[in-house]
Amino acid sequence: MSDKKKWYEYAGDDSDVIVSTRVSVARNLKDHPFVWRMRAAERKAVLRTVISAVQDEHLSIAGLFSCTLMEELTKTQAVSLAERGVVSPEFIAKCEGKALLCSEDESISIAVNGGDHLLLSAMRPGLDLDGAGSAADTLESVLSRVLPFAFDREFGYLTADPANLGTGMHAELTMHLPGLARAGSLSRVASGLAQLGLSLREGVGAESGAELYRLSNRVTLGISEQEATFNLKSMAYQVVMQERAARKTLCQPLESQDRIFRCLGVLQHARILPLGEFMECFSNVRLGIAQQMFPAGPAMDAMAPLMMRAQPATLTLLTGRSMTAAERDAARADLVRVLWKGEKGKES
Repeated sequence: MSDKKKWYEYAGDDSDVIVSTRVSVARNLKDHPFVWRMRAAERKAVLRTVISAVQDEHLSIAGLFSCTLMEELTKTQAVSLAERGVVSPEFIAKCEGKALLCSEDESISIAVNGGDHLLLSAMRPGLDLDGAGSAADTLESVLSRVLPFAFDREFGYLTADPANLGTGMHAELTMHLPGLARAGSLSRVASGLAQLGLSLREGVGAESGAELYRLSNRVTLGISEQEATFNLKSMAYQVVMQERAARKTLCQPLESQDRIFRCLGVLQHARILPLGEFMECFSNVRLGIAQQMFPAGPAMDAMAPLMMRAQPATLTLLTGRSMTAAERDAARADLVRVLWKGEKGKES
């Protein structure tokens, strides 16, 4: 992992509710079968073609990406990439013939030979569909000069998943929704969004314990990228307003305030911190920060990197040694105290 500050170490617009923005563009190479139909030699051929194009010194993106062959990574290194959101959990399930090209701050990446030949992704903190969309579009435009992308006049860009036909663009917002979740309103909100072609679903893995949800577009055929992002942004603002209203009600009772402050105490003083307990406390403390309940406490921009580093594989890489589950729980507690309380000692 690079020492350069990552994209998620900043708090963006509307970060009290919207943790991050991702815009991904799926592309496949003309005259090549889809990944699921390719043999090992064909996957390697696509891999060489893509890497050669990205590293072309005549392109404006030359030198921007480092290249990682997935099959050369340890399982811990691969899982850490998924924990940090650089790649999907599905991408690391089988690493043969796959590669990741990634910028140093991890904000822009190209996953090669996943579901499609290329998945171009741009990440931004908070709500920034314009910034992420522009970065992904620029990358796609540059690569289209040297790579022949599969395109059909009727269906648009051809993708392995028919649901992505057309633009091949997928925009997603990760949202912290404890107010709506605890009020029991999420199913109603998700149902309304589905009628507008949007999907609201629970986060994956440990994210679910932190009350993180993903709002994304579902329609790519017959609609432009601009229309898709405009619709997503418009509805995201509606969800943000509903969440903020729900939080006011949620945080009024003394019992709710007590729960939030107790969670802050756990993160500041615990010596053993299992992942599940950490994620629950993380959600409550993030809520407390958003509601300005801790004048001298942690800042919002500390939350995302804290969550990333506390995940099992990433935590293992930071410590530089393999650990038992009990040792990870102790290391996680040490990590949180060092980051937030400034305790002396080596950061785990």
